[in-house]
Amino acid sequence: MNKIYQLFVAFFLIVSMQSSFAQTMKVSGVVNDSTGAPLHNSMIMAVRVKDSLLLGFTRSDKQGNFTLTGFPADTFSLVVAHPKCDDRTYYIFGSKDNYDINIPNVRMAPMSKELQEVVIYANKNPIYYKGDTLVYVADSFKVAEGAVVEDLLKKLPGIKIDSDGKITSQGQEINKVLVDGDEFFGSDPTVATKNLGADGIKTVQIYEKTDNETIGGSEEKIKVLDLKLKDEAKKGYFGRVSGASDMALTPLSSDYAGTIPFYEGELLLNKFNSKQKISIFALGSNTPRSNFGRGDLNKFGLSNEDGANRNFWEPNNTSNTNGIPQTLKAGIYYSDKFGEKQNTELLFNYSYYNDRLDARSSSQSQYFLSDTTYYTNDSTRNYSTNAAHKLNLTLSSQLDSLTLLEFKPSVSFSKAFTENEDFSSFIGETGIESLSTEINNTNDSKGIQSNNTVRLYRKFMKKRRELEVRYDLNLTNNKTDGQLYSLSDYKLLATADTTDQKKINNNSSTSHYGTVSYFEPLSKKLKINFNYLFEYGISKQEKETYDKVGTVYTAYRADLSNTFDNTRIQNRAGTELIYETGKHMVSAGAYVRNINIDNHNLITDSIVNQNINNVLPKFKYEYKPSMSKRFSVNYTTSSSQPTINDLQPVQDNSNPNRIQIGNQNLKPNYVHNVMMNFNTWNALSGKYIWTGGMVALTNNAFGTQTTYDEFGRTNTMTVNVDGNITSSVWAGGGYPVLNRMIEFQPSVSASFNRFKSMIGSLENVTDNYAVTPEMQIDFQWDSLDINLSGSYSYNNPISSLSSVSNTPFSIQVYSAGFDWRLPLGFTIKMDGKYTKNAQPGEGFYDTEYFVLNGEVNKKFLKTQNLVVAITGNDILNQNINARRTVSGNAVTDFRTTIISRYFLFKVTYRFNNRKTKEDDFRGMH
Repeated sequence: MNKIYQLFVAFFLIVSMQSSFAQTMKVSGVVNDSTGAPLHNSMIMAVRVKDSLLLGFTRSDKQGNFTLTGFPADTFSLVVAHPKCDDRTYYIFGSKDNYDINIPNVRMAPMSKELQEVVIYANKNPIYYKGDTLVYVADSFKVAEGAVVEDLLKKLPGIKIDSDGKITSQGQEINKVLVDGDEFFGSDPTVATKNLGADGIKTVQIYEKTDNETIGGSEEKIKVLDLKLKDEAKKGYFGRVSGASDMALTPLSSDYAGTIPFYEGELLLNKFNSKQKISIFALGSNTPRSNFGRGDLNKFGLSNEDGANRNFWEPNNTSNTNGIPQTLKAGIYYSDKFGEKQNTELLFNYSYYNDRLDARSSSQSQYFLSDTTYYTNDSTRNYSTNAAHKLNLTLSSQLDSLTLLEFKPSVSFSKAFTENEDFSSFIGETGIESLSTEINNTNDSKGIQSNNTVRLYRKFMKKRRELEVRYDLNLTNNKTDGQLYSLSDYKLLATADTTDQKKINNNSSTSHYGTVSYFEPLSKKLKINFNYLFEYGISKQEKETYDKVGTVYTAYRADLSNTFDNTRIQNRAGTELIYETGKHMVSAGAYVRNINIDNHNLITDSIVNQNINNVLPKFKYEYKPSMSKRFSVNYTTSSSQPTINDLQPVQDNSNPNRIQIGNQNLKPNYVHNVMMNFNTWNALSGKYIWTGGMVALTNNAFGTQTTYDEFGRTNTMTVNVDGNITSSVWAGGGYPVLNRMIEFQPSVSASFNRFKSMIGSLENVTDNYAVTPEMQIDFQWDSLDINLSGSYSYNNPISSLSSVSNTPFSIQVYSAGFDWRLPLGFTIKMDGKYTKNAQPGEGFYDTEYFVLNGEVNKKFLKTQNLVVAITGNDILNQNINARRTVSGNAVTDFRTTIISRYFLFKVTYRFNNRKTKEDDFRGMH
């Protein structure tokens, strides 16, 4: 490890020496108006000619003087701008002999004014606000040749991307990624961020919009990142094809037999013109690029989260490297405009996913009860295959200048097979094993889902008067055939029993939604919004369980079977008053709704009725003192109903050690949520700050009531609890120095979560405290980028039921990496991450490991669009996956088998219709 750190230091010293010998430009002068009077606060910018990169900028003082320095000698344009004058541009050829330039009198002419003509000046700031939209000008941020969108996003101030691909802006998570306002290959954002070239992006825009997927609930805002393509990227074609293969058969861990050849392959083809887009995408991989993210953990059974038990703290969530994955993704995107005025647009999107995952993990758990404690050791294997076809269509027509009609049908077909094996040992407080179990679950599922929307949007001659009428029809139908086999060996009783059952689970639902929204301007600054929603839905669940008799499953188990019909009718009406000035926006309103739900048990012919009345107020205030500062506070309320699985009286014994029971007396929850955010940046210095906080209080929250038998097996029922709290605060910023060659990015986050549960008849309150300070330092030169980061996360869970379980733990992560672009088309990349998990004393959780990855590549051809690379993953072969969860009165430590060391030989070919470098977009405007 010391050698690795010495290598990083050596590279830093080399580059620092190179930088010290490089000639630095200095441009000075005086800015005057046409009368000779000095112009205060004029903008002076240096823009490199070959790629339009912003080298530096400053402003003139009260005497009109300016000095611009701190960037290497180069050929650049010096642009002088003032809001009352026309721009003045000088072209300067910097060199080692021509690096100190003085312009004694920059005479600025009055701004041109011509009749019958409008002169539009582009915003030259690298970051600015356009209304409520935050805009990054992509060409102002340098990335390497052949970089993709993800590389560009990592350069943008205030935007971060974690190892799972999750994107945050100003500390808030990005919910959706669009390309020119549309989803690119469905809802998978990584297809766009990991495959579209950064050189084709004109701007990156971030804004909020209403989440159309929350039909039937409260109208929530989501954070959107929209990639706007350059005009040149919408004409002709461009794309790439690549393939990579393991340089040697990589041996697997001791949990797996034999070896495995790792591989990666991808294809991206884009063809555009002024009215038509066609994109084809394909990815095949069995490396961590298979992109198994957080949502897949539940789908593949890798998460310990129970559907009814949300009371857990998981600071080090598993990443996309669990187990041995295999993924195939492919899709086609097509859009076209029709009609004389091209006022009708068709968007077509088809995608195919085929995922396989073989994951194996072990865990140790300690359960704390009021009078004793016990332990479990678990060994789990989860094997899953999933395949899905998804088809999305959008047909929109501008019927006239004020009316838009839109039709959006979508349908998906999916198949899945899962096999879960679990071996568990139950150990008492004295260390004696009392029970061992073997559980095998298999499920074979098929499903279809369809979501359809018809929307009519109408503007009126009166400005800001708007009407929207919308109808949504959602259909689902899923069928699952399963089998459960379990063997329990009671060590102290010297007996054993088995369970061998067949399970059938069929679910279907049909939901109709009709909404009407109307905006009416009451004055120039005041408007009102009226909204009404009607919902009618029918869902059905059929569960059948059969015991094995002889060689066939014929013994019907009524106690484990049920047929449930659910009818749901909702009426919701609301209004919102909005007051908006140049700097302030205040909105306040409320929804009033009635939901009537009949849960009909067709076996017992009994009905559980829920008739719910809610008032859901909301309030929002935004303050915009300038284009570079934003403050907002947002208060919302929401209410959710319990699911059929939580309500129905039939127990779920899919895991005989963890049986779940229904509760017909559940009430809907009610959530108060307050969020505040503030962010600011300085365009001249490049400094930015973001900070915020949130707190959510839930009454009638869905908690759990757990009872234990003498061996430690549990029966769990969902119950209502009051006083659950989720809260967090966060802050961060960027501080560039030396003309942005070095940028410091400190950040800190802290959270407090309180979850209540019932252990038998006793209430258990679990308080989780966590704080994580972090520092990242980025170094950027023309040929070398270096990044360093470190974080320390301290977590302290406190349980009211047992003080013995109150064991704090910490996670330390330190990383470093560089990207060095050498002559003759060579590039060297390397990154290393050291992780240390620790707790007081010794334990299964204590781990430390250093993961080192590297790549050497070489560009070929005149265009340098052919790249040959050798990549190494976990070169030191130390990678492991360890995590801890705290759930109520239990602490669980996991170890999961993951992909470790392998080496790939990779070839990538980029192509376009211009037969030029893929980064040629960068110099075109």
